[in-house]
Amino acid sequence: MFKIRNIERNDIKRLVELEEELLKETVGEEMLAAELHNKFAYFYVATFNDEVIGYLSCWMVEDTVDIINVVIDKNYQHYGYGQALFAKMEEDAKRNNCNNVMLEVKENNIQAINFYLKQGYVQISIRKNYYQDLTNALIMKKVIE
Repeated sequence: MFKIRNIERNDIKRLVELEEELLKETVGEEMLAAELHNKFAYFYVATFNDEVIGYLSCWMVEDTVDIINVVIDKNYQHYGYGQALFAKMEEDAKRNNCNNVMLEVKENNIQAINFYLKQGYVQISIRKNYYQDLTNALIMKKVIE
């Protein structure tokens, strides 16, 4: 059964594994652990039969949500789990009076870009050489009501 829950400390190792596998880089265990104590940080952990299959992390500050990372295990993609994570985040954003959602995505990550476009995001800018591998980042935004 699919569920979305808050992060637990023992999730961190699995989240790093997912980042490394899917993003080819990670924010690391130390940063994820530090974020557990950040009052602006929100983590939505997706589980299927109690196995961690992905997560969405973001900061909600003033009227803006900054999405930090989103990953869904390859075996669980295209089943609506990512969409469910975004829906939960948007629910909380509304409750916190955040109506602007921002994210960065590698310009060559066509699958993710298409997903974001379907969710209502639009490209507003480019950050040159943003990622560790010097790939450009597309800055995307959605206004939620």
